[in-house]
Amino acid sequence: MTLQEQVVQKVGGLSEDNLRFLLEMIDRFMQPDVMKGKTTDITSRIGIAKGQDLYDDEYDFDEMNPEIAKMFGVTE
Repeated sequence: MTLQEQVVQKVGGLSEDNLRFLLEMIDRFMQPDVMKGKTTDITSRIGIAKGQDLYDDEYDFDEMNPEIAKMFGVTE
């Protein structure tokens, strides 16, 4: 089996979202912004972070702060 066939076989079972993400990465690596004459916006977001929340709406980010503070030697 050729390398190209192996790649096709691996991506054949991916979901639409994973294929879209993979295509974005291929485009970015194959045609860097410098070669296209564009400047890179340092604030742009890629991949899964684009317009998606990566945490539950009810998640409490501060819940573990006391334990984290103890790890760094902070006493109350």
